Amino acid sequence: MELPLQPFETLKAAGELPSPKGAALTIMRLCQRDDFSMAQLAAAIKTDPAFVGRLIKAANTVGRQGGRPVASVEGALQVLGISTVRALALGFSLVSSYRQGSCSHFDYEAFWSRSLVTGLALQALVRKLGCCSAEEAFCIGLLSRVGQLALATVYGERYSPILDLARDEGQLREQEREAFALDHDDLTAVLLLDWGFPELLVEPLYFSRRTHASDFGEGSRSQGLMRLMLVADTVAAAALAEGAERSWRIERVYDLGRPLGMTDMVLGSMLEEVMRDWSEWGDMLAVRTAAPMRFLPPARSLESGLVQLVLADAGERERLREILLQQNYEVLEQGDTGQPSVSGTDSLLGLALEVVPRVLIADARLEPGGYDWLKTLRDTRQGREIFVVVMVAPGEVEREIAALEAGADEVLQLGAPERSIAARLLAARRVVRMQQELELDREEIRSFAAELAVANRRLHEVARTDVLTGFYNRRYAMERFQHEWDASQRSERPLACMMIDLDNFKLVNDRYGHDVGDRLLVRVAEVVRENLRSSDVTCRIGGDEFLVICPDTEPLALRHCAERLLEAVRGICLETPQGSLGASLSIGIAVRQAGMRSLDHLLKAADESMYLAKLAGRDGIGDY
Repeated sequence: MELPLQPFETLKAAGELPSPKGAALTIMRLCQRDDFSMAQLAAAIKTDPAFVGRLIKAANTVGRQGGRPVASVEGALQVLGISTVRALALGFSLVSSYRQGSCSHFDYEAFWSRSLVTGLALQALVRKLGCCSAEEAFCIGLLSRVGQLALATVYGERYSPILDLARDEGQLREQEREAFALDHDDLTAVLLLDWGFPELLVEPLYFSRRTHASDFGEGSRSQGLMRLMLVADTVAAAALAEGAERSWRIERVYDLGRPLGMTDMVLGSMLEEVMRDWSEWGDMLAVRTAAPMRFLPPARSLESGLVQLVLADAGERERLREILLQQNYEVLEQGDTGQPSVSGTDSLLGLALEVVPRVLIADARLEPGGYDWLKTLRDTRQGREIFVVVMVAPGEVEREIAALEAGADEVLQLGAPERSIAARLLAARRVVRMQQELELDREEIRSFAAELAVANRRLHEVARTDVLTGFYNRRYAMERFQHEWDASQRSERPLACMMIDLDNFKLVNDRYGHDVGDRLLVRVAEVVRENLRSSDVTCRIGGDEFLVICPDTEPLALRHCAERLLEAVRGICLETPQGSLGASLSIGIAVRQAGMRSLDHLLKAADESMYLAKLAGRDGIGDY
C-alpha cells in the first residue's frame, strides 16, 4: 500500500483536517501517555454525558451474544478495551463536530448516515464470520470514508464542483488526484494510520475499493476482511439508494455475500438487524436514517435453473425448454438428474424431492392411474413449496379438475401457445416471491423469539446477579441457601457455609477512591472464584461481604477451603496511582448441627465466627 504522504503532511501542517474535540481530545491524549490509569480515563469519559451513553450502548451491542448488560463506564472499559474506546471517542466526536461546512455539494447528513450503516454492517459481518473484533469493525467502518469529509472540510468550495461533475467513484478519485495530488481513499488511509489505527485494518479497507490491485494471499485474514468491508460498503450504498438503484444494489449485496458462505436467509436476517440498529444509533447520534426497509433476497429461483421439466413427449419437452430459455430461465430436465426416463409414481415423486425445484412442470400422461404422487408430494414440507404445473391433453377436463384437486397450482394444455405459457409462469414467479417473503417473515419471527428468550434469560440473570463481581446477589443467596437447607435436612447430608469480609475496605475507599475499591472487589472476586470448588455457590450479600454455600462439606474440608482462600487473596497486588494495594479476608465458617432448627441459626453461627476472626486481628478464620 503506497500512500502519498507528502500531500498529507502539507494538509496536516495547515491544521484544518478533521480532528477530535473536547472530551474526545482529552481521551486520546490521555491514552498516548504511559502512566495513565483506568480511573483517569473513566473520569475523562464522564465529562461528556452524551459519550457515556454511546459508549455503554456500544459495549452492550458488542456483548449481544451473551453476558450481563453493561451499566457503567468502568464496565464499558472492561468490555471494549482502551484502544476501542479511544477509536469510538474519535469517531463520535467527528460525527458531532462535522455536520455542516462550506462544501455546498457535499451532503454531510448523508455522509454520516452512510458511514453509520457501514460500521454497523461491518460489525455484524465480523460477528458472524470473524477476521477481527466486532468493536474494531464498527470503528473502522464508521470512519471508512473520512477522507471525503477531510477534502470537503479543507477545500470547501474548491471541492464542490468536483463532486458535482464526477459521474462515479472512479472519475471522482481521478479528479481528486488531479486537483489535490491524492484521492479520498488515500486520505482516509493516511488519516486512520495517523490516528493510530493498525495497518492490519487500514490496508484491507484501502484495497476494498480496488480489490483488483490487492495481493493478499487466498484465504488470508486480510483478504477476508477486505471482502467483508466491500460487502458492508455495498450494504450502506443500498440502504441510501432508492427505486431501481436500490434493487440492483441489494442484489449485489447477496452476490457478494454468497462466496463468503452466507446463505440468503442468514444474510437477509442479519441485514434486518443492521437496519434496526441503524435506526437506534441514528436516534442516539442525531443522524438521519431512511425509513425501515427490507433486504429481501432477489427472486432468482426461476432464473437460476430450478424449473424442472418432466414430460413424456420429447418434442413438447424441447419446445417448452426453448420457450423457457428464451425468457432467461434455466431448465432442468429429467435426464439431467441421471434418470433418463420416468415411469411410476415413486419415480416421479422421487425426482421432485431429489431436486426440490421452485417450479415443476409434469406431464399427466406419465401417471394414467391418478395423482397419488402429487398428493404425497404435498404432504411433505419441501413439496408444499414447489409450484406444480400439470400438462394435460386438450379437452381432458376431468384430468384438469383431478390435478387441481390433488394439489396442482396450474394446469396447462399440451401444445399451449408461448404467450399462454409465459403468462402462467408470471403467476408462478409471484407465488415464489411471496413464498420467499413469507419465509423471511418466519425467519424474522424466529429471530425475534430467540432474542426475546435471550432477553428474558438476561433479565432473570440480572435480577439475581451482582453486576460488579458477577456473583449471585443477596436475594438469590437466601433462596438458594433455603433450598440447600431443605435438601440437607431431607437427605441428612452435611451443609456448610463461609461468611467472608474484605478487611479494611472502607479505608480503601476513603484513601484510594471508590473506583479503586471497585477494582479491588473485582480482583478479590476473581481470586475467590478461581479457588473454590464447582459445587460451591458464592454470593455477594453486602458491600464487602460474601457468602459461600458449601453443600456436602464436612468441617475439615471447609477449613481447608477457607485456608486456601486466605492464602490466595494475600497474593493480590493491585497497582494504583498511590502505590501497590494488597488485600486480606476475615472468614467465618459453620457447619449444620443437629440442634440447628432453621437456616438462620447456621447463618448466625457463620457470622459469629467471622466476628471472632476480626477480633483476632483479621486476615484469618474464626472458630465456631
